[in-house]
Amino acid sequence: MVFGRKKSEERLQRAGQKKHEKKHGKQDVRLFENAIIRWKAPEFDHHEKSTLWFIIAGLVVLLLVFYGLKTDGWTFSVAILVFAGTYYLLHREKPKVVDIKISKIGVKIGRHIFHYSHLKNFWVVYNPPFVQRLYLKSTSKLHPDIFVSLEDADPMAVKHILKDHIPELKGANEPFADVLVRIFKL
Repeated sequence: MVFGRKKSEERLQRAGQKKHEKKHGKQDVRLFENAIIRWKAPEFDHHEKSTLWFIIAGLVVLLLVFYGLKTDGWTFSVAILVFAGTYYLLHREKPKVVDIKISKIGVKIGRHIFHYSHLKNFWVVYNPPFVQRLYLKSTSKLHPDIFVSLEDADPMAVKHILKDHIPELKGANEPFADVLVRIFKL
């Protein structure tokens, strides 16, 4: 049974690779095979939450729902419940580990390719064990800010390679929203 599932996973992966090559071109995909630097990282940060965290979050949700109902803001209460339910469903998943590759043409994070021509600048925030991230500022309105964990990648090597292609945003820190997400384990 496991063998059959593995075969179908391989088939899906090959189909996804073909679709990806069709969208981005075979040459782009091949250039990332000879990446200058590569590492693996989770596709998003996952914070383990304690029972106390869920109790406090539940109380906050209940208080906001009660406030909405008390002030005749039933749509506010519904929105809070929908937000809380969606958050719970989305954050139950563990992140997949993806390949990050930097090549002569851009940065590839998982299946997503970001060409240097579509990146404005970058910065690295390296303060282990709290934060170790590469931030990319994109010209795209769909992906304006992209970040990826550096994990075991050498931040100086990453900076050195990217400086040859896009400007470094000097003095940039971790965005305030990211600090809040990290502190409150959202």
